[in-house]
Amino acid sequence: MIAKKYSASQYVKALRTLYKRLPKNHPKFFKIKNEFYQNQAGEIGEEAVMKVLEKLKLPYKFYVFHNISLYSDTLFQMDIIIITPYYALIFEVKNINGEIIFTDQQLLRKLETGESHTFENPVLQLEEYEYQLIQLFKSIGISLPIYSAVVFAFTSSYIKVAPANKALIFRRGIKPFIRSINVGLPILTDSQLDSLKNYLLKNNKDFQPFPLINYFGIEPNSLLKGVECVCGYIGMKKVIRSWYCPACKTYNKNAHESTLKDYFFVFKNTITNQECQQFLLLNNKHEASKILRNPLLISTGQSRNRKYSLINGKEQPSFSKSNQT
Repeated sequence: MIAKKYSASQYVKALRTLYKRLPKNHPKFFKIKNEFYQNQAGEIGEEAVMKVLEKLKLPYKFYVFHNISLYSDTLFQMDIIIITPYYALIFEVKNINGEIIFTDQQLLRKLETGESHTFENPVLQLEEYEYQLIQLFKSIGISLPIYSAVVFAFTSSYIKVAPANKALIFRRGIKPFIRSINVGLPILTDSQLDSLKNYLLKNNKDFQPFPLINYFGIEPNSLLKGVECVCGYIGMKKVIRSWYCPACKTYNKNAHESTLKDYFFVFKNTITNQECQQFLLLNNKHEASKILRNPLLISTGQSRNRKYSLINGKEQPSFSKSNQT
């Protein structure tokens, strides 16, 4: 049973915004670009693996969690964890194409072009997750065996040198691998398993490095401003009751909504009327006031000192019912 279903992370969505708005000559452009594409690829792989697990059937109760972060000795984030009355199983999912070589400390990838890249060794990541999970279980009086495996989501990965001391499987091997795990007498009752499920969900701590310009140390004035069109053009023109895109020649009355969402996760967790005018490239304060008059925003202060923020800063808002200008 899926206890925490697959969901795209707000971090990757915000990374895309930062990458799109960062000039190519910015000294951190390629760092942000690589961070975005690596995380995006990771999510694609995790989604593919979760689709397999959604169809998993076992002769005993189990719960599957996607992208869960817990605090033990330190904060640790697991791509996928499965808990059962007999064991816990951690998957570290990889979506890396090319020729793969595992070394003691790194994962090396070589492309057909001859280009090579290095990544963190997922075996070392799993060893750390196992240790942290053991400590967490001890703190709540649970003693479950913990297994782990590196999962490659797609066959575009060719494993030339596999890890010597860790299971490595491809997506189609997930179900046979899980069914091959030997189980004896259950360690947890179904009721205790339910309690553990609820504990993990309650104590999940989402990765929230927002606003991203602070996290990456980027000056806000270095980023492109303006409303983004669905075609990718940034800088739509405000017209009466709508927005016009000079690139694709289309109108969209709600185009500002996604850009305003992006602001809170990339630039700042509060916004003033003047900042709204500057960021959306509006013509006057009245247009900004209508856009900021939204039930999902809370205001503090009066007059020129008034600031707006999300009612719940951890969730991406929906502005579908916002006032139009």
